[in-house]
Amino acid sequence: MNRIQLSLVLGAGVLAVALMSSSSGVAEVQNANRTGELGPGTTCNLCHGGGNFGASVDINVLDANSGQAVAEYLPGEQYVLEIAIQNSIGTPLRYGFQATSVDAGGNNAGAFTNPSANTQLEAVGSRHIIEHNSASATNTFTVDWTAPATGGDVTFYASGLAAGNPTSSGGDEYAGATLTLPEATITIDVGGCTYDFACNYNALATFDDGSCEITSCATEGDINGDGIVNVTDLLLLLANFGA
Repeated sequence: MNRIQLSLVLGAGVLAVALMSSSSGVAEVQNANRTGELGPGTTCNLCHGGGNFGASVDINVLDANSGQAVAEYLPGEQYVLEIAIQNSIGTPLRYGFQATSVDAGGNNAGAFTNPSANTQLEAVGSRHIIEHNSASATNTFTVDWTAPATGGDVTFYASGLAAGNPTSSGGDEYAGATLTLPEATITIDVGGCTYDFACNYNALATFDDGSCEITSCATEGDINGDGIVNVTDLLLLLANFGA
């Protein structure tokens, strides 16, 4: 009887430890990628469910200086990646998440550094991961993100949890989101002569800078400017002389 009771106590203790350890993030505890990047069936709802908080996930990439959300990125620049789990019903006890960034070729896109106090950096295989480091009373998680130097579209994947039970995965609600951020298009203005009849016409110029001139390439005696000297020019000369 004592042996059975001891087994039950040990079993309950192991279960409690497992449930508590999962609050540290599934990449750290289970070495699992639950960001949703791998497709259906690879998110936090594999283990969590039963909650009803009207949960949703917002992914924002913020300018490091202004704090404003950007719609495109400059290669090699540093931004702030913000993951926020929202709820419209009730009050979750805790929040958790996992996220990553991937380029069009399926590789890690950029680099994560400087996680907020409730966030940690992890890796599952070759995939870089950010996730909560404990069940968080705060619904917002941030990390610095340095954009890839090679450019191209970057897709962010995030799984979020609004947790309603501090000791089990029941009573939690999952929500997921993706955000695709394109590389910024940089336009360089080139000044020059945009009039094709001028001697210094520049086909690459995007705006006229007032530098056009028509004398350096003119043919002597070509009064009408058609590039050749003929009878027409002579008649014009005589007409001007008579005037």
